[in-house]
Amino acid sequence: MSNNAKIVTVVVSLVLVIIISGVLTLSYLNRSCEKLEKTVTSAGLFIQSKQWDSAEKLLNDFESDWNKTKYSWAILLDHFEIDNIDNSYTKTKKYVESKDYPSALAELEALKEYIKHIPKKESFSLENIM
Repeated sequence: MSNNAKIVTVVVSLVLVIIISGVLTLSYLNRSCEKLEKTVTSAGLFIQSKQWDSAEKLLNDFESDWNKTKYSWAILLDHFEIDNIDNSYTKTKKYVESKDYPSALAELEALKEYIKHIPKKESFSLENIM
């Protein structure tokens, strides 16, 4: 095998590794976001029906899942995104504990948007490249 063929093989292999790792990373982010978003959406339904105890339980479940997820995300994402979710979760939890209906719903929607924003921000799109 000539030197040029070796160089081309190495370059193609590296490009494939980069593409495959990007696809796997995006897949992981999508799955974890869907799981977190599902819990937040369910908590929102409980808040809307003013079932505060059930909403608190789901938010505790969210916190458990989030604490596991955020360490993996810290490797992949900007910490600003993680901090936004942490701050919004903390506010949501306090609003639910104090049974502040409008604030709890508003902050829960903000939390959901922060979560949904992650896959959009990390996806392969022309908007993200430029």
